[in-house]
Amino acid sequence: MVVISAASARLELKAPYHPTLPFRARQIGGVWLGAAIGWVFPLEQEQALRAVCLDIWAVDGTIAAKGDVIDLQITVGEDVPFRSVFEAHETPIYLVGREIAASLRNLRGARPGRGIQFLAGKPRCLTSPSTWSTSIPDGAVFVIRDVPRCAAKRFREAVGGAGLVEESAPRVAKARVTLLKSAR
Repeated sequence: MVVISAASARLELKAPYHPTLPFRARQIGGVWLGAAIGWVFPLEQEQALRAVCLDIWAVDGTIAAKGDVIDLQITVGEDVPFRSVFEAHETPIYLVGREIAASLRNLRGARPGRGIQFLAGKPRCLTSPSTWSTSIPDGAVFVIRDVPRCAAKRFREAVGGAGLVEESAPRVAKARVTLLKSAR
Protein backbone atom coordinates (compact mmCIF):
# COMPACT_ATOMS: atom_id res chain seq x y z
CA MET A 1 0.00 0.00 0.00
CA VAL A 2 1.14 3.53 -0.74
CA VAL A 3 0.87 5.93 2.21
CA ILE A 4 2.28 9.43 2.66
CA SER A 5 2.49 10.70 6.24
CA ALA A 6 3.86 13.88 7.82
CA ALA A 7 6.42 13.30 10.57
CA SER A 8 8.80 15.77 12.25
CA ALA A 9 8.92 18.43 9.53
CA ARG A 10 9.11 15.95 6.65
CA LEU A 11 6.95 13.66 4.56
CA GLU A 12 7.47 9.90 4.71
CA LEU A 13 6.48 7.58 1.87
CA LYS A 14 5.72 3.91 2.54
CA ALA A 15 5.34 2.19 -0.81
CA PRO A 16 6.27 -1.04 -2.58
CA TYR A 17 9.38 -0.99 -4.74
CA HIS A 18 9.06 0.30 -8.27
CA PRO A 19 12.08 0.72 -10.57
CA THR A 20 11.26 4.33 -11.50
CA LEU A 21 10.73 5.53 -7.92
CA PRO A 22 14.38 6.23 -6.92
CA PHE A 23 14.97 8.54 -9.89
CA ARG A 24 11.59 10.28 -9.57
CA ALA A 25 11.96 10.65 -5.78
CA ARG A 26 15.41 12.23 -6.03
CA GLN A 27 14.09 14.74 -8.59
CA ILE A 28 11.81 16.19 -5.90
CA GLY A 29 14.28 16.06 -3.02
CA GLY A 30 13.59 12.55 -1.76
CA VAL A 31 16.14 10.64 0.32
CA TRP A 32 16.05 6.90 1.07
CA LEU A 33 16.45 6.21 4.81
CA GLY A 34 16.15 2.43 4.71
CA ALA A 35 13.31 -0.04 4.88
CA ALA A 36 12.20 0.94 8.40
CA ILE A 37 11.42 4.55 7.37
CA GLY A 38 11.39 4.51 3.58
CA TRP A 39 11.64 7.65 1.45
CA VAL A 40 11.51 11.09 3.08
CA PHE A 41 10.73 14.40 1.38
CA PRO A 42 10.61 18.09 2.31
CA LEU A 43 7.10 19.20 3.37
CA GLU A 44 6.91 21.68 0.48
CA GLN A 45 7.10 18.78 -2.00
CA GLU A 46 3.76 17.26 -0.95
CA GLN A 47 1.93 18.02 -4.22
CA ALA A 48 4.84 16.78 -6.34
CA LEU A 49 5.07 13.59 -4.25
CA ARG A 50 1.33 12.95 -4.58
CA ALA A 51 1.67 13.43 -8.36
CA VAL A 52 4.48 10.85 -8.49
CA CYS A 53 2.35 8.37 -6.51
CA LEU A 54 -0.63 8.93 -8.82
CA ASP A 55 1.57 8.39 -11.86
CA ILE A 56 3.19 5.16 -10.61
CA TRP A 57 0.49 3.51 -8.44
CA ALA A 58 -2.70 5.43 -9.38
CA VAL A 59 -3.23 6.50 -5.75
CA ASP A 60 -2.25 9.79 -4.10
CA GLY A 61 -0.92 8.33 -0.86
CA THR A 62 -3.88 9.26 1.34
CA ILE A 63 -4.99 6.75 3.95
CA ALA A 64 -8.52 6.69 2.45
CA ALA A 65 -7.41 4.54 -0.52
CA LYS A 66 -6.26 1.83 1.91
CA GLY A 67 -9.77 1.22 3.21
CA ASP A 68 -11.63 0.70 -0.08
CA VAL A 69 -9.91 -2.22 -1.82
CA ILE A 70 -10.97 -4.83 -4.35
CA ASP A 71 -9.39 -7.82 -6.06
CA LEU A 72 -8.85 -7.74 -9.82
CA GLN A 73 -8.89 -10.89 -11.93
CA ILE A 74 -7.02 -10.54 -15.20
CA THR A 75 -7.23 -12.97 -18.10
CA VAL A 76 -4.31 -12.55 -20.50
CA GLY A 77 -5.20 -12.35 -24.19
CA GLU A 78 -2.34 -10.53 -25.88
CA ASP A 79 -2.70 -12.24 -29.27
CA VAL A 80 -0.09 -10.20 -31.14
CA PRO A 81 3.40 -11.05 -32.40
CA PHE A 82 5.10 -8.26 -30.39
CA ARG A 83 3.80 -8.36 -26.84
CA SER A 84 3.99 -5.17 -24.81
CA VAL A 85 1.88 -5.64 -21.67
CA PHE A 86 2.60 -9.15 -20.42
CA GLU A 87 6.25 -9.48 -21.43
CA ALA A 88 9.23 -7.55 -20.10
CA HIS A 89 12.82 -7.63 -21.34
CA GLU A 90 15.33 -8.20 -18.50
CA THR A 91 12.94 -6.74 -15.89
CA PRO A 92 9.87 -7.88 -13.96
CA ILE A 93 6.40 -7.27 -15.40
CA TYR A 94 4.69 -4.30 -13.73
CA LEU A 95 1.11 -3.07 -14.04
CA VAL A 96 0.22 0.25 -12.41
CA GLY A 97 3.13 0.03 -9.99
CA ARG A 98 2.46 -3.58 -8.93
CA GLU A 99 5.00 -6.28 -9.72
CA ILE A 100 3.00 -9.02 -11.44
CA ALA A 101 5.80 -11.49 -12.18
CA ALA A 102 9.59 -11.68 -12.18
CA SER A 103 12.17 -14.13 -13.47
CA LEU A 104 14.19 -15.98 -10.87
CA ARG A 105 17.85 -14.99 -10.45
CA ASN A 106 19.01 -18.32 -11.90
CA LEU A 107 16.73 -17.72 -14.95
CA ARG A 108 15.22 -21.22 -14.62
CA GLY A 109 11.70 -19.97 -14.02
CA ALA A 110 9.59 -17.07 -12.85
CA ARG A 111 7.56 -16.25 -9.76
CA PRO A 112 4.43 -14.20 -9.12
CA GLY A 113 4.75 -10.82 -7.43
CA ARG A 114 3.57 -10.11 -3.87
CA GLY A 115 -0.23 -10.24 -3.63
CA ILE A 116 -0.56 -11.99 -7.03
CA GLN A 117 -2.14 -15.43 -7.36
CA PHE A 118 -2.17 -17.35 -10.65
CA LEU A 119 -5.35 -19.38 -11.16
CA ALA A 120 -4.44 -20.69 -14.63
CA GLY A 121 -1.10 -20.65 -16.40
CA LYS A 122 2.00 -19.24 -14.78
CA PRO A 123 4.76 -16.73 -15.51
CA ARG A 124 7.78 -17.93 -17.44
CA CYS A 125 11.38 -16.92 -17.96
CA LEU A 126 12.39 -16.96 -21.63
CA THR A 127 16.15 -17.10 -22.22
CA SER A 128 18.60 -16.90 -25.09
CA PRO A 129 22.42 -16.97 -24.90
CA SER A 130 22.62 -13.20 -24.37
CA THR A 131 19.34 -12.03 -22.85
CA TRP A 132 16.17 -13.00 -20.96
CA SER A 133 12.55 -11.95 -20.61
CA THR A 134 9.71 -12.48 -18.15
CA SER A 135 6.48 -13.51 -19.86
CA ILE A 136 2.90 -14.37 -18.93
CA PRO A 137 1.32 -16.59 -21.61
CA ASP A 138 -2.02 -15.98 -23.31
CA GLY A 139 -4.81 -17.75 -21.45
CA ALA A 140 -3.18 -17.22 -18.04
CA VAL A 141 -5.53 -15.96 -15.32
CA PHE A 142 -4.27 -14.18 -12.22
CA VAL A 143 -5.70 -12.21 -9.31
CA ILE A 144 -4.19 -9.01 -7.95
CA ARG A 145 -5.18 -8.75 -4.28
CA ASP A 146 -6.08 -5.57 -2.39
CA VAL A 147 -6.15 -3.04 -5.22
CA PRO A 148 -7.46 0.38 -4.18
CA ARG A 149 -10.81 0.80 -5.94
CA CYS A 150 -9.69 4.21 -7.23
CA ALA A 151 -6.85 2.48 -9.19
CA ALA A 152 -9.08 -0.06 -11.02
CA LYS A 153 -9.61 2.24 -14.00
CA ARG A 154 -5.85 2.62 -14.48
CA PHE A 155 -5.44 -1.17 -14.46
CA ARG A 156 -8.09 -1.45 -17.19
CA GLU A 157 -6.28 1.21 -19.23
CA ALA A 158 -2.89 -0.49 -18.73
CA VAL A 159 -4.22 -3.89 -19.84
CA GLY A 160 -6.21 -2.37 -22.71
CA GLY A 161 -6.87 -4.91 -25.47
CA ALA A 162 -4.27 -7.33 -24.08
CA GLY A 163 -6.70 -9.02 -21.71
CA LEU A 164 -9.85 -8.86 -19.62
CA VAL A 165 -10.01 -7.17 -16.20
CA GLU A 166 -12.79 -8.15 -13.77
CA GLU A 167 -13.48 -6.79 -10.27
CA SER A 168 -14.40 -8.80 -7.21
CA ALA A 169 -14.67 -8.14 -3.48
CA PRO A 170 -11.47 -8.80 -1.52
CA ARG A 171 -11.06 -12.19 0.19
CA VAL A 172 -11.55 -10.84 3.71
CA ALA A 173 -14.89 -9.27 2.81
CA LYS A 174 -15.99 -12.50 1.07
CA ALA A 175 -15.10 -14.55 4.17
CA ARG A 176 -17.06 -12.16 6.41
CA VAL A 177 -20.14 -12.38 4.15
CA THR A 178 -19.95 -16.19 4.19
CA LEU A 179 -19.67 -16.22 8.00
CA LEU A 180 -22.61 -13.84 8.37
CA LYS A 181 -24.80 -15.97 6.07
CA SER A 182 -23.91 -19.19 7.92
CA ALA A 183 -24.67 -17.58 11.30
CA ARG A 184 -28.27 -16.88 10.30
